Formats: sequence, C-alpha cells, structure tokens
Amino acid sequence: MKNKKRLSLYIHIPFCAQKCRYCDFYSAAATQEEKLQYTELLCREIRSWGRMLREQYSVYTVFIGGGTPTCLSPECLERIGAAVRESFDCDALTEFTTEANPGTVTAEHLAAWQQMGINRVSLGLQSAQNRELQMLGRIHSYEEFLATYQMIRQSGNFQINIDVMAAIPEQTLESYQDTLEKIVSLNPEHISSYSLIVESGTVFGDWEENGTLKRVDEDTDRQMYEWTGKYLQQMGYHRYEISNYCRSGMECKHNCVYWIGGEYLGLGVNASSYLSGYRFRVPISVKSYRSYVDQISRFAQNGSAGLQKAIQGMDELEITDQKAQMEEFMFLGLRMMAGVSEQEFYQRFGISMMEVYGDVIKKYQKMNLICRKDTGRVALTDKGIDVSNSILSDFLLND
Repeated sequence: MKNKKRLSLYIHIPFCAQKCRYCDFYSAAATQEEKLQYTELLCREIRSWGRMLREQYSVYTVFIGGGTPTCLSPECLERIGAAVRESFDCDALTEFTTEANPGTVTAEHLAAWQQMGINRVSLGLQSAQNRELQMLGRIHSYEEFLATYQMIRQSGNFQINIDVMAAIPEQTLESYQDTLEKIVSLNPEHISSYSLIVESGTVFGDWEENGTLKRVDEDTDRQMYEWTGKYLQQMGYHRYEISNYCRSGMECKHNCVYWIGGEYLGLGVNASSYLSGYRFRVPISVKSYRSYVDQISRFAQNGSAGLQKAIQGMDELEITDQKAQMEEFMFLGLRMMAGVSEQEFYQRFGISMMEVYGDVIKKYQKMNLICRKDTGRVALTDKGIDVSNSILSDFLLND
C-alpha cells in the first residue's frame, strides 16, 4: 500500500426538493423510483472505477455532495457507501464527508452515516435570518437548522462544518454579524463563509439581468469579509484558506486536495475529475449518464489495463500540460494560508519557482502582498488576501 497514490472521491447526488435561487450546480427533483435507478447506476460506476484504480490508488478522502445527498433514503446511501468500501482500497481513508440540508436529516440518516463510516457533516445553513433564507430560496428555517444541528451533535459521532453566505441581497452588516455570532455560539469544528456569486442561468442571474436584484454594495461586502476574519480569529478559529476557518487540526482534508493539486475522481452526473494528468467530466443528463456507465463498465472488465482507454474515451477530456499545472499549483495553492512550497514546485516541474514566477513574486513582495517564508514557502500576506483575485490572475503564464 505504501507505493499506492492517494485518491479522493467526490460523489454527486443531483437531487433537491427545490433549487435555490443562487445555485448553478446540476440538480433536479426526482421520484423515489428515479432515485433508486440513479443509485443503481452510481454503484455500477463506483464498482467499475474501483476495478480499474484499486491496484494503483488508495482512497484518502470521500465527499458526498449535491444537490442534497439527504434527498436519498438511508438505504440508498448505505448502498453507495458499501460500493465504495468494497470497490476501492480504503485502508488509508481518513475523512468521509457528506453534505446535508437542514430539515432533511432523520435519525435513520444518522444511523446510515455511522454504518458508512462518515465522520464529517457539512450543513448548508447560509443565514440565521429567516427573511434571508427565503430570499435565497432555501427550504428550511433557522429553527429547523438548529434542530438538525443538535440532532447531529448529540449523536457524538461527527465533526460539523457550517456553510454561511455573505452579500445576500438586502443583507446588512448587522444581520450577517448576527448570523456568524449565532453559529460560533454552537461551537462547530469548521465554518465556511463565502460571498454570494451571481451566476447566469440562475434566478438571481435573471433578476440581475432585468435590474430587480438588490445587490449588497461593495463597501458592505468588504466590511463583511474583513469582519469575518477578525471575529473568527478572536473566537479561536484558524483561517487556513481564504474562505475557510476551523478549530485546530479540523481542516477539510478533501477540499485541501483540490487546492494542492491532488488527484480526485468525480462520480455521478456532471462530476469532475483530475486523474493521471487529465481533466474530464461525467455527462450531465441521466440518459447520457446511463450510456457513460455502460462504457466505463466495459473498460473495467480489463481491470487496471482498461484505465487509459476509459480516460481517453471521455467526451470532455482536457490534457493538463506543465504550463497549466504550474498555473493551478500557484493560484489554487496561494488560496491557502500556508502558501505554496518552492521545493515541491521544483520536485513537480523540474524548474525553480523563482525562475518561472520570480518577477511576479518580487513585484508583490515590494507591495507587501506576498512573502517568502523561512520555511521555503510563498504565501499571500494578510493585505494580499484582501486583494487576492487581482494577484492570483497574475500567475497565469503567457503562451
């Protein structure tokens, strides 16, 4: 097992009782029969990839997301968990996360999670203000969130992350502060705080196009962002990524895999993968997904020998050349407070970081936006974090 590479699994459950007004992820309502059929296809896909990858990879993290994973019955979730553990080498599995929506979690779900070995739950709250939840199109109230949180906490088996959102239309600095203060009082292990991004094709996107979306002004958005960092630090939460905070040692290992350029496999409709130097995506429609699973199953009959053919057969296949890998290493890794390692950059690419990015790094060092640490790492300063978007775009290499 020591010679095996680490792999993270993302499993997409594309079902929601109601689509939120800001969401551009693939999700839809479904009947119980459709959910059962999807579970069967998903388990087939998991088993097929397991046959091709088990010899080379050991699973490090698993993340079940959506959509709303708790739209599935506990029985369906247990089938998915069993398929993962039976198909992949999970001896090194350290973190198994599921997303959950307040008001959708039952005692039976908790029992299923324990059976699956889930040890982390990410609850999508977004706001403690019921008026703001209604604005977002959420199906739950803050009171329902509290009941769900307490039920999960009292089981004593799970680390809990709470997602919150800043810059919700018509939100005020005071209402956002009240939300975060209420969340901190619950003492979750992890808090994620993201500013709203309005995407085209969403309800909010349509409202913005026709001029009816009441956006939070930039100054208020900035105040929310700055206050979040200061407040959560005062309350004992360590900021380890631009939008993520945790108690000591409680970082989300799965998300860190994305930020450090690790390999991951996306399973389920519209899930993305980065594997063996390739990026690819599962088809978005359920009809196409069935054909995709049939194709993957055929390649899997040859075990690990079918892996390359399976990847090459993807419709949306992107080869990540060294230039793209260096760019991603920098602008994903710099999102983390620890920054990026000059030694690891050299080990990966055979060239020093300063030879490739020296001019950019020195430019922002002079502006006190980037620092080179004695540990051999390059990181954004506190001031640099505040203007990270403009800095990170400078790490795109010209052709």
